[in-house]
Amino acid sequence: MMLFIQLLFFFYVVMIISFYYGWKKIQPFNLEARFTNLTVSVVVAVRNEEENINSLIKNLKSQDYNSTLFDIIIIDDHSIDNTLEILKNEKIECSNLKISSLEKGYIGKKQAILKGVKLSSSDIILTTDADCKFSNSWISNMVNKFSNSDINLISGPVAYHLEDNVFGSMQSLEFLSLVGSGAACVGLNKPIFCNAANMAYRRDVFLEVNDYKKNNVFSGDDVFLLHQIKNKYKGSTLFLKSFESIVYTTPLSNVKDFINQRIRWASKSNSYKDFDSIVVALLVFLTNLSLVMLLLFSPFSFFYFEYFILFFIVKLFCDYIFLKPILVFFKKNDLIKLIFPLQIIYPFYITLITVLSNLFSFNWKGRIQKK
Repeated sequence: MMLFIQLLFFFYVVMIISFYYGWKKIQPFNLEARFTNLTVSVVVAVRNEEENINSLIKNLKSQDYNSTLFDIIIIDDHSIDNTLEILKNEKIECSNLKISSLEKGYIGKKQAILKGVKLSSSDIILTTDADCKFSNSWISNMVNKFSNSDINLISGPVAYHLEDNVFGSMQSLEFLSLVGSGAACVGLNKPIFCNAANMAYRRDVFLEVNDYKKNNVFSGDDVFLLHQIKNKYKGSTLFLKSFESIVYTTPLSNVKDFINQRIRWASKSNSYKDFDSIVVALLVFLTNLSLVMLLLFSPFSFFYFEYFILFFIVKLFCDYIFLKPILVFFKKNDLIKLIFPLQIIYPFYITLITVLSNLFSFNWKGRIQKK
């Protein structure tokens, strides 16, 4: 068993070192001449977002991109609050806002995005979520790199803000580790995941490769599309390393909602067909599970405790080296001090989430998604 664990940690260290160089390999974004010929549709799937929808529309109306070249397409996913009524009122003063609703029998973000893309006639699709905030140059920055005809998908940076307690800060650190890992893999030309809160892609490529109708996994509108484009058009994905392009969302306020969200995120991993994604997911899970097992076996032999301490220190060092430049980029230097306490919690947390995601259903926007 110890030989297997030693091999796991060796490959984990190699992976984290490669992530470090993958992140460093991504060149900081420099805004080039702003072209005016690409049309853009910002497609947003919403469900029960009455508290956020006004702020989203206001943010989009303030964009510095040529207003004649972009429209906003919002697809309502059977909201049971006042979201649709608020949108209709917003449309009166926003000429480039288009509103539609999913038909009966169609539910979920994937179907909403698919409908939004089909309603669009633009060159580029840009997606975000209703509870997100971004700078006035967000569209300009995200679309700029499509001047390169070889680029089919751009993954943008996403971060939490308004972390007003330790729980929120810990979420923020863990989330940035995911964002940074995804970006690093893009830098290595082996993209494994991205975040639909900030991504853009060519509409014609989406319609060519999209297989949402064949994929019955509830979530994953972003990751599965990334995998499809990766398989069809290798080397056509870019991570936009630009602070001005960050999309901000807020951490969850309680542990129950946090666990539910992470179960939802983890549940789609069972449907991965992408080799790189499977390898990374397994390696991260097995490495953390090994730490848990070593600690559990420690009362029976000091030998296991010694290895636990050794591997914990090795993992802490590697993760620190990788995470620090990511936190500096996002200007979240205050989170560096939380790397050590997160390292203590993380092996138990990731093991628990993985087990729960394979056993239990999750709740999303008032819907129970069964296993």
